[in-house]
Amino acid sequence: MLPPILTDIPNGTKCSKSLITKDKTLFVHRLLVFGLLVVIICIFGNAYAVSSNLTLTSPTTVDMSGHQKSEIRVGEPVGFLSVVTNHGTSEKRFTYVVLILNQDKQTELQEGLSASIGAGQSFTVAQSWIPRESGTYTVKTFLLNGYLMANPLTEVIETQIVVK
Repeated sequence: MLPPILTDIPNGTKCSKSLITKDKTLFVHRLLVFGLLVVIICIFGNAYAVSSNLTLTSPTTVDMSGHQKSEIRVGEPVGFLSVVTNHGTSEKRFTYVVLILNQDKQTELQEGLSASIGAGQSFTVAQSWIPRESGTYTVKTFLLNGYLMANPLTEVIETQIVVK
């Protein structure tokens, strides 16, 4: 057997070229496995979200009695009401999330309401907020299959509102 070829590493250490080659091969192998896992998670995550059988309507702004509210004012509570429908054949658990961003894209509110909905049923959900400043805000509503470590069940619905 031939002795391994030694090579200089910048700090003056001698190292076998075969050891360096094995380390590079192992690194590339691990990188490929990681990339494959990311692709699989993305594909199955999206497939899961599409097959949830839940739909969500665009939010309607309402007062605290549930009546539609056309004008939103600073200091007055406003609700964001949506209808969740289960088009599936079994009960589904979900979390209705409302995310409100100000003009600087900073979070003003992030709240969730969890519930279960029976097969073929519709359920009205709402989340309230009291605006502290006037301006234009972005309201994002969507459904998750939980709250922590959750997967999306619907696409994000984005709505602009003006607070006077």
